[in-house]
Amino acid sequence: MARAGVTKGEVQRARLALIKAGRHPSIDAIRIELGNTGSKATIFRHLKDIEADEGGAGVPQGSISDELLAFVTNLAGRMEFEAQERFDALKAGHAEEVRGLREQLEKARGEARSSRAETERSQVELSTERSARQRVEAELAALRLEHGQLTTQLQGAQEQIRAAQAQVASLEEKHTHAREALEHFRNASREQRDREARQYEQQLQYLQREAASAAEALTAKQTEVRTALQEKADALALLTAARAERRYVDEQLRELKPAAERLAVQNQVVVDLRAQAEQAGQQYEALRARATELEQRNGELDRLLAAANAAAESQGQLVKEVLARINNGAPAAKARSKASTAG
Repeated sequence: MARAGVTKGEVQRARLALIKAGRHPSIDAIRIELGNTGSKATIFRHLKDIEADEGGAGVPQGSISDELLAFVTNLAGRMEFEAQERFDALKAGHAEEVRGLREQLEKARGEARSSRAETERSQVELSTERSARQRVEAELAALRLEHGQLTTQLQGAQEQIRAAQAQVASLEEKHTHAREALEHFRNASREQRDREARQYEQQLQYLQREAASAAEALTAKQTEVRTALQEKADALALLTAARAERRYVDEQLRELKPAAERLAVQNQVVVDLRAQAEQAGQQYEALRARATELEQRNGELDRLLAAANAAAESQGQLVKEVLARINNGAPAAKARSKASTAG
């Protein structure tokens, strides 16, 4: 594992070693020369200090080629450091923006889940209200059917009472005729008492038997009439109870009217919640589109970074070519210098 922190002297020795080896002393090259030790910022800071100490003159007591090499090296190091700083800043800003969008996306998803839960709860309540309403309507239909049956029974009882009254009137008419006949026979018996005494007694006995039969029949009919009257009273009681039940059902219907109004309000709430859910879905789609756009932007940044790296490599290659030309041109310049001195 590489140790943390490098000294200025170590960076200077590594830099001079790379320059003497004909290599570009970039920050990465110096770090590799140091055994992958130290941070790039520290190496860059030591390089700036070394340049300041040298006064921008490159390696002390060196040639123009060495000065140009040092200048190009420092320039390449600065470009690489500035490019790295810019990339780090862009990357940090992009990561912060992506994190904020992810938080907004999670919030929108939470709101959508809450809206869906509220909609499902409202639908359950609506189903319960509908079931209660159907149950009350079924009970009301049963009460109406029972009321119809009681009305039919009452009409039948009234018809029976009218028939009994007709029978009583008929019996009373027969009894009146019997009384008239008895009076007629009594008058006739007075006139013919001696002559028709035995016949009168026989007729009287006969009429008495008929009257007794008629009285028994009348008693029986009176009993039937009382029974019919009792049935009528029972039917009236049933009718009263049916009317009371009908009033109770009407009261229940009046009590269910606010429930129906609340149901209508809940239906409107369900419609509003569905609209909110659709709006949340639209927001979710917008956030997804924004995330896609950011991913595309991230890809563009990656391409820009690749282009920057390619440009840095191209500049490094150019620096190497310049150094090679300088190194190749230095012996020729020295030879020309010696020739001119000898001349």
